[in-house]
Parts: sequence; structure tokens; C-alpha cells
Amino acid sequence: MKISRTNGSLIAYPPFHKLNANAATEEPMSKVLIPSPPDLVQPAVVRGLGMAGHDVDVAWSMSPQEQRFKSRFCRSIHQVPSADQDREGYTDGVIELCRSQPYDLIMPTGERTLGCLLNHADKLPNALFPSSENFDMGMDKVRTFEMCAAHGFHHPGTHVIEDPFTLGKRAESLGFPVILKHQRNFGGSYGVRCVTSYKDLEHTTEELRSLSDEWTTILLQEWIPGPLLDVCVVAREGHIGCIATQARRLMYPISGGVAAVVETVEDPKLVHAAEAIIEALNWTGPVQLEFKWDSKAGEYALIEINPRFWGTTGAWLKAGLNFAATAAAFALGDDVRRTGPLPSGLRYIYLLGRYPYAQIQLMRAKGLSAIFDSRRFTRTWYDIDMSDIRPDLLRAYQELRRFYRGERSLKDTSLRPGQISAYVNAS
Repeated sequence: MKISRTNGSLIAYPPFHKLNANAATEEPMSKVLIPSPPDLVQPAVVRGLGMAGHDVDVAWSMSPQEQRFKSRFCRSIHQVPSADQDREGYTDGVIELCRSQPYDLIMPTGERTLGCLLNHADKLPNALFPSSENFDMGMDKVRTFEMCAAHGFHHPGTHVIEDPFTLGKRAESLGFPVILKHQRNFGGSYGVRCVTSYKDLEHTTEELRSLSDEWTTILLQEWIPGPLLDVCVVAREGHIGCIATQARRLMYPISGGVAAVVETVEDPKLVHAAEAIIEALNWTGPVQLEFKWDSKAGEYALIEINPRFWGTTGAWLKAGLNFAATAAAFALGDDVRRTGPLPSGLRYIYLLGRYPYAQIQLMRAKGLSAIFDSRRFTRTWYDIDMSDIRPDLLRAYQELRRFYRGERSLKDTSLRPGQISAYVNAS
């Protein structure tokens, strides 16, 4: 069973674990190129497109060993330079590949790959790209909050840090804890730190500046308590085709970062806040909007805009929301009927890396009893799928390499004992 291209109702898909193994060999609806690395998101997009009956190729710089772990929904892998190491070579390689192959659609899944290709849409097949203005705004937090001010959307108090004197003065005006982050949107928690005291301000700022020469502007932001909520959307010209609303119940690091455990939530106010932004920006493409509930203001505050597919793309694919298929339908000009959000009480756990690290951090911060969650969920899924296990095995290997290289921490140094409960599993 698969959805027709003239019907956007994605609930018609069978559960992921019951997917017909021959689906990928049926006559394809279209030929799609995914020019992105084998990270958490790319296999989810490949699976979603394959489930919908599309013929999918991947383009990236991958070793012969890595290619053996491709998804069963991936027809072939083409070698192009990595966008992380050679942006010009990557762009030229993808354009040349699209000239030589009859692709109907191209779908980059991350910021770097999308950023390389965005201004070359005239040389590429069909795509669901945001406007350059919207993409740049989403990648620049200062421009994001300028957009909020222009449209009247609520956002946390934010200041650009120009010197140490300004840093201390602004922090005192906001009150601790405060958030320090890069102006440039890097994704995840790479460029974000929570600071709980005045004495930690300066060295934390220098730590952030040292992370990359490319992102040197640091922002000081008001901290809003409570869980981080995401609204994940695929839209075309401000019209939403698929939407999911979720809460990050546990993050890695636990003071704030990527999701280790997410749960679906039903909140009309949250949906309305996202709809207003999507419509005002006339947004096209996949996008994740991050919010927090500001109890003082009595409304949701926009934290960030991530102008690409997100880490839970595969999570809700298992629940029946196929964002990749919706994006393909929009890009190909098909009619799409809006689907989502999902009912509350569905949970997704990232066993490969994030969840174990977060649980260890939580146990070290609050004790053994803190790692047990007494809440009941309608259903729980995990980021390992035995029906398409090879991409997950590759991610497991990559995660082990990161751990042994010292790129993963078992302690969250941003937390202080008196404030831990404000960050973790807030409801």
C-alpha cells in the first residue's frame, strides 16, 4: 500500500515495520537525488521517499566500506566531494551529476548542502527550497529576532556581545541563568551554552569563540524555563502540508541540546504560533521551529528557526507522518492534503549515542532515581529498525568513534545542583 501522488494523506502508509520489502523495486513515481551525508536525517529521508515509491540515489563522499551500509531504499551512491570540506567542488559535482542523470527531484537534507545548492536552483531538477532570504534569516539568529520584531512574534531578550564590559552589563540586566550562543545557526548544541553565574561568563564566551573561526559573534539570551518544544513542518508558499509538534523530554547535553527523548504534544496555541510564522514568511520547504512557553508573557517565544529537515524526521515516519514524501509531492507540483499533528503520548528514544549519554549525565547530576520516567506513553519507538538495519549499524560505528575520540561528554558542566530540576524532564 502506498499513497498516490495526487493525495497528500500520509496516514495511508503502512506501519514502517510492515512495509512491503518489494516496495523499492516497483515502478518509481520519480527519480530523486539526496546529495547529503549518511547522518541521522539522510537515511530517514531516503526511507520516506522509498516508502512512497520513489527511486532514490545518494550523492556524497563515502568510502567503499561506508557504501555497504546504504539503506535498502537507496538505488545507488554517487561520489561527490564533501560539502564540509570542498563547497565549490561539492556544488559543481552535484550540478554535473544532475546534468548526466535524469533526476526529477533533488532533496538536500542539511544546512551545508542546502546552502551550497540554494543559489543554483536553475541548474538543478525540481526542488523544494526556501527563498535565499528566508534561509539566511534562519541561519542567522540576529536576523531571526529582527524578523520577529518586524512581525510582532514573541522571542527571548537577546543581545550581541561586543566586549567583556557589555557582556557583564547585559547579563546582569537579564539575570541568571543566561544562554550564550553563536549568532550563526550551527545546529544541535554545538554553539550553545547555559551560564549560571557571573564568574563563568567570560571563559564560556571564549570557549564558544574558540570552537570555530567562522562563527565569532556571540549572543547573550534570556533563559526561559521549561521544555523545548518543536514544530516540524513541510510547507509550500506558506501552506502547510505536514506538521508535527513535539517536546524534548530529555536532551543531550541535559542542559539543552539535541533530543534524546521526544514526545508528541497536542497544543493548539503552539500550532497557531508556528502557522503564523510560516504564513508570514510565505515559507517553502522543510523547517523546524523551536519554541518555549513564556509564562510571564503568556505566549510562546520563538527560540530558533532551522531551515532544513530535522533529527526526528525518522521518528514520526514510523508513526505515519512522511515529511519527505510531502516535500516531494510539493516539489513536483502535486496536490497535498494537510496531515498531522500526531496525538499526544507518542515517544521516541535515540538509543544510538544520545540517550545513554544523557542518562549518565542525568544520573551524575541528580542521582540514580532521576533516570526513571514514571509517565505512561501510548507507544514508544527507537532509532533502530531491523527492517533497514544497515544505516543504523553505520551510525552506531560512527558514534563509537566519536566516543573514543573524546567528542562525547558524560558530564554536563553547564548545570549547577540548585538549578538542575529546571532543565530536565520539565513539563
